[in-house]
Amino acid sequence: MAKRIGKALLKAYPFDDENTTVLDFACGTGLNSRVLAPYVKSIVGVDISQEMVDRYNKRVENQGIPHEEMRAICIPEQLLTHTNDSHENDLRLAKLLGDVEFDVAICCMSYHHFPSISSITRTLSSLLKPGGHLYIADVESIPIKSPPHGPSNNNKQSASDLEAIFPDGACDAGVVTHKYGFSELEMKEVFVQAGLADIDAASETGHIGSRFTYSIATRAFKKGKAVNIFLARGVKPQKPEP
Repeated sequence: MAKRIGKALLKAYPFDDENTTVLDFACGTGLNSRVLAPYVKSIVGVDISQEMVDRYNKRVENQGIPHEEMRAICIPEQLLTHTNDSHENDLRLAKLLGDVEFDVAICCMSYHHFPSISSITRTLSSLLKPGGHLYIADVESIPIKSPPHGPSNNNKQSASDLEAIFPDGACDAGVVTHKYGFSELEMKEVFVQAGLADIDAASETGHIGSRFTYSIATRAFKKGKAVNIFLARGVKPQKPEP
């Protein structure tokens, strides 16, 4: 999965191994970071699990990659919740990251864990440079037909089919908050709220401008079920000319 999502990311953005700085949010052990690492100047992973961060950094060390080129840090979960003190939380998080603004931020197959995706999206936006890109990969909520090697009927997937993609028991245990995935409209809305997409005021339908894109990156298969994995992109506005 990480390789297929990584391939979609490499196609979507002109990564430069001499200039591009990347934030891998909810990085886990670094599967997505390792796919992108050869194509970027530096990549920083962030996770709330110290165990995941330790495994990430151990693999980096074993590969002989310099710390300044690839590393992960553990952050307190409370810094990811936008409240009345959200600006202060953003400043604290930025401090933990060395006050670095990133060219690209990615979050792959983790949004379904977050209670508030609008909060997380605003946090990620705050960590981007002006003109920086945010890419989110996760499960699309629109049902699709069964794969060729799956059941012989052509019935569209039910909600239970989407749940089957996640680890056994994860939905019942509350580990997966958004067990039915996300629609394109939901992603548009949170990107607009975070200032990463435009609404065309002249459009009666609220058409989203070119800063927002949405496409299908790959599919996930499990137990004869299949779901689309989308890749949504938003772009932080450039600073206005002085």
